[in-house]
Amino acid sequence: MKLLKPGDPCPCCGQPLKEGLPTETMVFLSWLAEGMALRRAMKGWEKENAE
Repeated sequence: MKLLKPGDPCPCCGQPLKEGLPTETMVFLSWLAEGMALRRAMKGWEKENAE
C-alpha cells in the first residue's frame, strides 16, 4: 500500500492533503484510497470477463 503524504490528493474530495494531519488520518486515507483503487480494478476485471 502506498502511504499518502501531504500534497497528495485526498481520495474523498481530491483536494491536496494538508501538512500536519495525524499519522492515523494519513494511514486511514491511504487505506481508503487503496480500497477505491481495488474496487475500480475489480469493476474493470468483471467487465472484461463478462464478455
